[in-house]
Amino acid sequence: MRPTRISILLCALLAAPVLPTNAQSRPDPTAPGAPVPAAAYRSAFAGYRGLGDEPVGDWRAANDEVRRIGGWREYAREAQSPEEKPGAAPPAKAAPAGPAAPAEGALPGHGHHGVPGGKQ
Repeated sequence: MRPTRISILLCALLAAPVLPTNAQSRPDPTAPGAPVPAAAYRSAFAGYRGLGDEPVGDWRAANDEVRRIGGWREYAREAQSPEEKPGAAPPAKAAPAGPAAPAEGALPGHGHHGVPGGKQ
């Protein structure tokens, strides 16, 4: 016998006397007089902490800050030309649209759904 088989056999022999004692110490759950643990209710909202009101800042100061930055035009420029980070790869181009290969395990005859000119 190999050492692994011997160790498995040894573990099985040592665990055999332990198994019946664990099974005998538990009460039969189907017995009419079996003890039942008390039901406890805990609300899902027990630990809820409501969102508090945030202090409102000075709207004039916020407007002045936006004006200093360049206003809405600056935000529009930022949206149109994303910043390029050094060492970053250029954005990947989208794959051309076309019929997709049927998924593995797809039913036969269902590969043309949604394809122009395909079976509907």
